[in-house]
Formats: sequence, C-alpha cells, structure tokens
Amino acid sequence: MGNTDILERIKTAKEMLGKDLVILAHYYQHHDIINVADFIGDSLQLAQIASKQKDARYIVFCAVSFMAETARILCNPGQEVLHPEPDARCPLAEMANIDDVEKAWTFIKKTGKKIVPVVYVNSNADLKAFCGKNNGLACTSSNAKKVMEHILSDNKVPFFFPDENLGRNTAHTMGINDREMYLWDPHTNDRDRQTSLEETRVFLWRGFCIIHTMFSSYDVEHVRKEHDGIKVVVHPECIPEVVDISDFTGSTSFIKDIVENSEAGSKWAIGTEINFVNSIKAANPDKFVIPLKISGCREMAKVTPEKLLRVLENLVEGTPLHKVFVDPSYSENAQTALKRMLEIA
Repeated sequence: MGNTDILERIKTAKEMLGKDLVILAHYYQHHDIINVADFIGDSLQLAQIASKQKDARYIVFCAVSFMAETARILCNPGQEVLHPEPDARCPLAEMANIDDVEKAWTFIKKTGKKIVPVVYVNSNADLKAFCGKNNGLACTSSNAKKVMEHILSDNKVPFFFPDENLGRNTAHTMGINDREMYLWDPHTNDRDRQTSLEETRVFLWRGFCIIHTMFSSYDVEHVRKEHDGIKVVVHPECIPEVVDISDFTGSTSFIKDIVENSEAGSKWAIGTEINFVNSIKAANPDKFVIPLKISGCREMAKVTPEKLLRVLENLVEGTPLHKVFVDPSYSENAQTALKRMLEIA
C-alpha cells in the first residue's frame, strides 16, 4: 500500500468519524502525521488542548506514550484516548522510577528543608501521581521557570526530576549557580560532593534527553564559522555548555515562534529534533534554516501513517484499538499535579 493511498484512507476515515474524532500530534512527528492532525503542539500546548476536548469521543494521540497518558489523565472518563504505537516510549521518562524517586525523597526530606517535588511532564503517570500526592506538580520546558520561581518565591526548594539539564539550565536563568544545586544520582544513591546540603536551593536528578545531549559546543562554534551571521537557538534539554554559548534557548513552541517572527533573510541553526527543524524550514522559505546537527527521535518515529490508519479504520468499524489506560490508583493525584501545572502555565 503506497503512502498516497494511506493518506487518502486516513482522510476518508476522519470524514466518517467527524466530530467524534480529534487527532493530536507533537511537533516531532513526521510531516505526514502533522499534516493530518487536528492540533499540533509541544507538551504544554497539547496538554492544554487535550484538557479542553469535551465533545470528541475519541482522542488519538500521535507522540510517545507519556503524552498519551497525560491526555488520558486530563480528559473526561467517558472519552477514549488511543495511541497508534504503545511501544513508542520516551527514554528520558524511563530514567526515573517510583522506587528510586522514593529513596531520593526520603533522603531529601531529612534535610529539614521545605521541599516541593516537580516532575517534568516527560515522565510516567506514577511519578506525576507522586508529585500530586506530595503537594508538588508537573511542568514542561515552556513553564519550568514559572514553576521554579513560584516555589522559590515561597521560600521552598524544588526537587526537579528527571531531566537534569532542563532543571540546571532553568536555575541558571534565575541566577542560581551550580554550587547551589544538589545532584541526586539514582544509580549510586551517593552524596553529591560538589554541593553542601546547607547551600542547596535546587535538588536535581541525573537524567537526560538523548536527542538533545547530541549537540555539543563544537557544533555551535562550527556552524558559526560556516555561516556568517547565523543565530543559534537550542532547546533547554541541551547540556549547559551548549545553552551558554547559544544565542537563544527555549521550548519547542519558543523555537517555532522566534524563527517565524524573525526578519526575512535571517539565518538560523536549530538544536532540537530533526523533524521539527524540517517543519520550521518548510514553513519559513524566506529564511535560511538548518539543523545544528541531525538528531532524530526514534521513538517518535515509531508512530507512522500506517499505524494511525489502522487505529482510525478500527474506530470506523467500532472496535477501538490501543486504548490508553492509567492505573486508577494514580489518576487522581496525577491529575492534581497536571492541573497545578496548567494553572501556572
């Protein structure tokens, strides 16, 4: 079956399902998925959109599994959330499990500081539930700074997990230095010898995004030598050394907006997932846009038009495929963590 035929059958299935169906897709999806989606966005935008879908019976989420879980948590119980590829899982989200988080929490609480757990939305439902249960919340790269500012302004200390780089880069923008950040390594459970507990203003977790740690300071320096006047914009999941020497740093939606709103003829090197870079390039033909380095998410790529078509045609036949379930014991607290995040967004 050719790609054109697949896309035509997707269009037909969408027409048959009508208002009963909403397709959400993350910016990192292939352009064929983006082109058939009803809504596209970053993690925060899609969480907001999912929470507002009150009429659709079926929400098909084209992304990695934690995003589909987030939609399931935020949507009404009577709605079905479906994921074309349940095995598409975010490696970063798998870098923290509840047992290890509980160990870290026990240690951190013994410091006597007023701790607020903050879980990056790139995480599984049980970790969101942990934060909701312990007066914490979730965040995305779009609102991580707002969340951290909110906690610190209340004279409390954030315990930020699982992405160390996002936490560290966000703290840097607020004038917090590395000696004031305590890094917990779940693999060793060993003390961070670089930071005293007394000086700690932020607790971090040793986790990272494989896609964004591919970029190096050499890549930034090289692209500037090759292209005079080029601006470099990167995602805050990149390592601090890259963030520090780039011209701009921001979430997926920030990157999209800054390029779109720039002058015609401007030059941009973008340090994030390659499908998204290609989408920006296609949408801005009046600008010079290149990837800082080609770095693609294999997990996002597992969601294909063929798999989306299978889900849609099964819906047409009345046999929903790949329903997303969240353990009921997690749902309420996870929803609390996400709603707190959306309130601050």
